[in-house]
Amino acid sequence: MFSIRKIRQLLKQERGQSLVEMGLMIMFVAAVVLLVNWDGLRESAGNVYLGMADSVVEKNSQTEMVEGHTETLAEKEARYKRMSTEELRQTDNDDRIDMDKKMLTNLGKNFLGLSKDDIKTLFATNSDNLLTGKDNSKPYGVAVFDYNIVNPGDNGEDLKIKLRGNAAGSVSNQQTIQWMQGNFDPDTKNYSKKDEYVSTRYLFSDDAIDPTPEPNVSGEQSATVRAFFSFDSNDKVNQVTINVTRSYQNSTGAWVRTLCEGLSKITIKN
Repeated sequence: MFSIRKIRQLLKQERGQSLVEMGLMIMFVAAVVLLVNWDGLRESAGNVYLGMADSVVEKNSQTEMVEGHTETLAEKEARYKRMSTEELRQTDNDDRIDMDKKMLTNLGKNFLGLSKDDIKTLFATNSDNLLTGKDNSKPYGVAVFDYNIVNPGDNGEDLKIKLRGNAAGSVSNQQTIQWMQGNFDPDTKNYSKKDEYVSTRYLFSDDAIDPTPEPNVSGEQSATVRAFFSFDSNDKVNQVTINVTRSYQNSTGAWVRTLCEGLSKITIKN
């Protein structure tokens, strides 16, 4: 077995000493150290590796290459918010559907763990069928908010969107927007306005941005974010299902709803 003294002698040999041999000596010393404290090093190295792997996965899931440079999800969202409807339609709709799904998933996460009473208060209803999506008149659950494009922002005009919040409950437009963006503050004050006009997009896919998907309809047409819930044995929310529907009133005044492409049955679980 090599002694420390022998290793020192080898390292002091003339400059012509083979770098390969020196490398072997260093590897040998490292192997001895590993044998002395393998379990501790293995656990430490494993934790570092897992941390690095998690970091890489998270970074890669939130960034992508756009025109030769890396763009985060937040940067892409900011860019899409400024586009006209015409410009948005020139980008990949599957990509925009994916962005909408991520934001709606963020929204759903905020309901997990709330009690049934909390949910009933938020949406001002005592109907279990409505909250669980079993109400035949509203098969897609409770309305979280409506998203009505008043002006699509084409031809140099200003984008104008009307948000219509849950009327009787305490969920506001601004709360919904913050939740969709992954920002949740339990102390957020209720927003008193049911209707609010903004010049910023919060949904980006084709079905959600089309101002008039159903031709010859008088009155508003909107994309409606809807949710229903599953509860555990303690009446706590353990699953949220979100759908986005195109909503409009027909000639008889009845509401007609169709599911938006790619934005149905978005399920969020504990």
